[in-house]
Amino acid sequence: MTKTASIDALLARLAAVPATRSLGNPFADSRLAGNLKLYLNFLAARPAPLALIGEAAGHRGCALTGMPFTSPETLRDCPNAFFASHRERMFRQGEIFEQSGRYVWGVADAHGIVPLLWNALPFHPHQPGKPRSNRTPTNAELEMGEPFLTAILDIFTPSAVVAVGKKAEQSLRKLYPGLEFTTVRHPAMGGSTLFKAQMAAILKTS
Repeated sequence: MTKTASIDALLARLAAVPATRSLGNPFADSRLAGNLKLYLNFLAARPAPLALIGEAAGHRGCALTGMPFTSPETLRDCPNAFFASHRERMFRQGEIFEQSGRYVWGVADAHGIVPLLWNALPFHPHQPGKPRSNRTPTNAELEMGEPFLTAILDIFTPSAVVAVGKKAEQSLRKLYPGLEFTTVRHPAMGGSTLFKAQMAAILKTS
């Protein structure tokens, strides 16, 4: 199966997962799935990318755009090569920003790369009945995300893998006991300075 066909199959699987009162599915919206498809197809046509694996979709980012660590502000303003060439084709709703997305794409822009961004749980965990909130994914939800994490790494065979935070590290260690990867501080909740320093060190040696 080609990368393009594998991406289409992955998107179909993502879209088919039912939402619940405490778990949103951005990819059930074809416009958000379309954003993700543009991004993944862009990466598929290039050499193996650096992969950054986060925790879960956030209500200010992926839940609105379909792309991990990416807010509507990112779609509008980010100068990265992907957005510069695809901005007019992407669906954007609102102007809201996500701090974590600012830091992740800021690092990517500073080093001239387009990373593969994904989440251990690709869906949006939120408080019951409150989709404009975030919560930590449960172990059962992280298990739900495992087949999608495996699929994305199989499709792209990244040049290196970075776990952004402990939940991503937990999923990667469970799925790939022998995988060499680096864990960095998640940029949220006061972790931005350490995240940027750790990523600069990784990108300097890659």
